[in-house]
Amino acid sequence: MWRNQLRKRRPEIILCGARDMPIRVIVIADVRLYRDGLVAALHDYDALAVVGSGADHVDAMRLIDETHPEVAVIDIGISQACNLVRDVNAHTAATRILAFAVEEAMETILECAEAGASGYVTLDASLDELVDAIVRIAACELVCPPKVAAMLFRSISERERRDAAASETGALTTRERQVLAFLTRGLTNKEIASTLNISQATVKNHVHHLLEKLDVGTRAQAVARAQIGAGRRRDAVSRREA
Repeated sequence: MWRNQLRKRRPEIILCGARDMPIRVIVIADVRLYRDGLVAALHDYDALAVVGSGADHVDAMRLIDETHPEVAVIDIGISQACNLVRDVNAHTAATRILAFAVEEAMETILECAEAGASGYVTLDASLDELVDAIVRIAACELVCPPKVAAMLFRSISERERRDAAASETGALTTRERQVLAFLTRGLTNKEIASTLNISQATVKNHVHHLLEKLDVGTRAQAVARAQIGAGRRRDAVSRREA
């Protein structure tokens, strides 16, 4: 249904900036035949303007800087795909990410969610479903198939129980560990907030709590503590493998 409607006319798509124009899209997939076929198919839709395509992280970041797309369609099967999603979110808030060809595996879905994807299209989705997801994401909606949503809700519930237990023992929660990891990469509160899709005030609260739990006074000291801990874990692994 979407396909016929989108081909007939250029609908008034309500984007985050409320503009009446085709949605600017880039496609990132490492198999060229697959990528070129998808680009050709998306060109059939008047509501979309495919402004570029590429195979990897380098291509994606270059295209984002050059073409300023509203939506980046990223094949989750490419190498380090979730890291790419995370880096795009840290780089710009103007490009929303659709993760496609997602396996219905909890680890993959959670990693995409935590990296900041705005929507998911599974391996068995049709082209019309992909286009529908692009349109909805450009209109600032979150797109998630019901089956995937159910898995995410179950995982969030389980994680909240684990985090509650961690808070009682003084251990870092899952979110606090995420924030600490971003601190070690040198990200600012604003960049962390954009990447995790949370407010800067929430990030500040997480930083405050993890500083208290690590018994340090500054972000730099927290980063140093995290790096020392990572070094000890690597040493322990090396001893076990020796």
